Amino acid sequence: MNYKTRLTLLFVGLFFIVLTAILSFIYIAYSEFRRDEFFERLHEKSISTARLLVEVKGVDIGLLKIIDQNSINKMYDEKILIFDEDDKLIYSSLDDEKIPYSAKLIHTIRQTGQKYYVDDDGDEVVGVRYTGQGHDYVVLSSAYDRYGISKLQNLQDLVILALVLGTLLISVASYYYIRQVFRPIDELNKSIQNINANNLRGHVAVKKNKDELDTLAVNYNQMLERLSKAFESQRAFVRNAAHELKTPLALIRGKIERLEELADNNQSEIQQVTNGLSDDIDEQAALIESLLLIQRLQSQLPINTTRIRVDEVLDESVKELSPAYPQQQVKIDIDASVETEEHLIVDGNTLLLKICFRNLIENAALYATTQQLAIAIYHHAGILQLTFSNTGDEPSQANLIFEPFFRETQQQEKPGHGLGLSIVKQIIEMMNGTITHNFREGQHHFILRLPLVNHTIHTHPALQ
Repeated sequence: MNYKTRLTLLFVGLFFIVLTAILSFIYIAYSEFRRDEFFERLHEKSISTARLLVEVKGVDIGLLKIIDQNSINKMYDEKILIFDEDDKLIYSSLDDEKIPYSAKLIHTIRQTGQKYYVDDDGDEVVGVRYTGQGHDYVVLSSAYDRYGISKLQNLQDLVILALVLGTLLISVASYYYIRQVFRPIDELNKSIQNINANNLRGHVAVKKNKDELDTLAVNYNQMLERLSKAFESQRAFVRNAAHELKTPLALIRGKIERLEELADNNQSEIQQVTNGLSDDIDEQAALIESLLLIQRLQSQLPINTTRIRVDEVLDESVKELSPAYPQQQVKIDIDASVETEEHLIVDGNTLLLKICFRNLIENAALYATTQQLAIAIYHHAGILQLTFSNTGDEPSQANLIFEPFFRETQQQEKPGHGLGLSIVKQIIEMMNGTITHNFREGQHHFILRLPLVNHTIHTHPALQ
């Protein structure tokens, strides 16, 4: 989950909590106000009814019932009971509506003066002690606040609706606002994604807000400038090193060749020495070429790529090495899964791919226990697989076989510097491919997988 979504959820969550608290407070406050106001109406009704019955002459119980039934402010399910000082019921406004009561309740009202509660039917009840004409009365008034509870229900619906709509509106508004805030960061992220060794000029526009994001953009642009200078220095070093290292070797070789021309045919020792020097120079030149190639690959310097037909490059590599290793027998087998020419074409650099194949072929020629090298070519689901198989002894540290300068102890006297397989791995990875090694039944298997043109590499069980 990205920060924009997390911040939006956090902001909406906080807003939901605050809005819920505010609306709940409003609802509870109104509910209490309605209850208190209705209890006050029942209290006044109780007092007025008791006063009419006790203090007004000429008002009997029958007339009082008529007055209650025709009251202007009559309440729903209204019921009034009046008890004398002996707790005897002397007045009941209606016969069909009951108010549950007990002697204990009446006694409590006489002691406290009044009592408010809600009965089991939801009716609200007020108990009042009234004294008049030397008598002590208890009045119970009951009614259901249909109008007030209806308004309370409407308020509850409005509160829920306001909470839902408010949350939706704040969700949309907060997401839009947070996206606007993060827009400079998104631009910076896009610029970072486009940065590579060939493009170090993707500077971010700096606004004049003088905020933290502007400071980040300035620092980012300064970092790109430093990286650009560092990469340019690295490129210059590779160019200069290649020239400076090759030139002395070329001069030495020229002098040795001149010495060979001046030496008599009988001077075999001079000839042997000059041949040894030539071999050493060739070996050192190969080492320099390998080191420079590794430096170029690791530096990710720009390399031209084109469409390559792999079988042709492989065939050329075998032919070029044939004079150096005439005893080696290379067999190339193209599987029936390779149905068309398109199944052999990859994107890459022809020279580098040829170096890759030459290193694998030369590795087999130098270290295999037999003179046979089998190369099998397969195709499946957009992947071109080449398997180089040769006999040999199982390496003691197979996990280090692609590490630079790695060589087994028993191979130290053989020519080479242990850079060939490391270069192969870097070239294949530069072409978005993979290379693996395994040792089965006395044979080394180097498995190269390269994506065909317009395909991406993926491992398939059929190519294991």
